[in-house]
Amino acid sequence: MMNQPPDSDSNLSPSPSQQNLEQSVAGSTVEGGIQGVQGDYNTQIHITNYYYSREDIRTAPVNSAKTSADDNLPCPYRGLFHFGPNDTEFFFGREIFIEELIQATAKRSFIPVLGASGSGKSSVVLAGLVPKLKQQGHWLFTHFRPGSDPFYALAEALVPLYTPNLNATEQIAQTPKLADYLDKGEVTLTNVMANIQRSHPNHQVLLIADQFEEIYTLCSDESTRRRFLDCLLNLIQTNTNQLPTVLVATMRADFLGSALEYRPFADVLQDDIKLGPMNRTELLEVIENQPKS
Repeated sequence: MMNQPPDSDSNLSPSPSQQNLEQSVAGSTVEGGIQGVQGDYNTQIHITNYYYSREDIRTAPVNSAKTSADDNLPCPYRGLFHFGPNDTEFFFGREIFIEELIQATAKRSFIPVLGASGSGKSSVVLAGLVPKLKQQGHWLFTHFRPGSDPFYALAEALVPLYTPNLNATEQIAQTPKLADYLDKGEVTLTNVMANIQRSHPNHQVLLIADQFEEIYTLCSDESTRRRFLDCLLNLIQTNTNQLPTVLVATMRADFLGSALEYRPFADVLQDDIKLGPMNRTELLEVIENQPKS
């Protein structure tokens, strides 16, 4: 498994401004306004090619005069960051929507999740859907963001599952090769997922395409974009009974018009799932259900 992504477009590390914000918070105390809770992080959920992990979270040290010296309590509110798969103990308020996603994974090969910027699309998939599917015990998870080179980003997400016997260096070398094969159509995404299934029998794969609007904001070549969408359509239109793979794509709703311009992709977007703002009841759940220190 690759430890670091060679392409910065698929690296989910915080931006410099976010790092500065976290560093300024790192030395704060609870008395200084940073709230904290104590949680259990023993159960870790692995998503291939997902680098935005709990290690990026800065904790707020509590004044030792009021608590034990070993208390170092994390903030349950993510601020500018989305909730990840190991933040599930802090993630509340989206249970109805999560259940809708779970039911969709049993019936559909493609689940487009649309919502406004900041509505929680990434969080509801990564901290809501993924942990629930993990409990079922037969799912593998891999993640990518399209970036400026969507074929490379996709290949980077697939190679660790596609070639599990290779070491990290060999997998890095394999990534551009698979990207080129997918781009030229010499290998289809269906072929790749079928091979993954043979390596991991009795498992389903959840392929997460996060911030899918990057295919329109960062990929400037229209021809590449169309070929990439066709690559995904090859998988989406495959019978899920024969190939147990589900593609979940989160996308800002203001890019729906761009997505609808390509008719074959527009057709598979007809059954999208829209994430609206939280209502009062859901907001209360977020506040009231946080673990107590």
